[in-house]
Amino acid sequence: MTLAPGLLALALLSQPQPHTYYWRDAAGQTHFTNTPPPADAEILEPPPPLAVEPGRAGRLEVVRQSESQGGHQKVVLNPAQQQAWSNLDRTLARARAEYDGRTVAAVTDSLIQTCLWGNGLWILTLAPFLAVALMGLLGWWLAYGLGAGLRLPVIGCFVLMGLGLGQLLLTIYLYHPQAIRLRQNLELLEAHNGSGHALRRDQQALLQKRYLAVEQAAEFSQVPWRFPAEVRSLRQEMNRVMFEP
Repeated sequence: MTLAPGLLALALLSQPQPHTYYWRDAAGQTHFTNTPPPADAEILEPPPPLAVEPGRAGRLEVVRQSESQGGHQKVVLNPAQQQAWSNLDRTLARARAEYDGRTVAAVTDSLIQTCLWGNGLWILTLAPFLAVALMGLLGWWLAYGLGAGLRLPVIGCFVLMGLGLGQLLLTIYLYHPQAIRLRQNLELLEAHNGSGHALRRDQQALLQKRYLAVEQAAEFSQVPWRFPAEVRSLRQEMNRVMFEP
């Protein structure tokens, strides 16, 4: 019996991202790219795992999907969240002033990773496996007393129903909350990007297209591997925008 595409999509979503290069050119400018740097570039160490500097007051609090109606209305931050995002804004401003691309990249990557798997969302990856297993066992139990010619078709039908149920659980309880969290928190990151001004309109438009693509990929009617692909595209676009002047 083969695994469902939806189960394989979980592995695609959590697998390591394409290699990222951090390097400094001859003029002292720091760069962040997905392609190898020139031969004369100075290779820098990868970014630290935390987006907020250790020991700084205020911890970045990721906004959860339950904190807004449907995930599309404007999020109202509580005082603790306002302080945390203000601290992050200052951290990014200092990193930009010092041409510290490592910290800017760490903020984006850490925020996206937390949106995907923080606050216990990771445990929902078990739901599709459980659905397939339970429906398969139910089919085996019902087919136990049937003739040999009927057992395999009955079990197969129940396994297919389990795959459909697993896809439904995957989209409703994992992909959909992840999509909402990504839009909410990355829009906040747009507003707290450390530059002191809003992103350009063309940058905002590109990111809005990526948010919409991620949300559309979270629908039940979509193939399950589309969502991880759209998340990777959003990550790359957000990193590129954050590194532009």
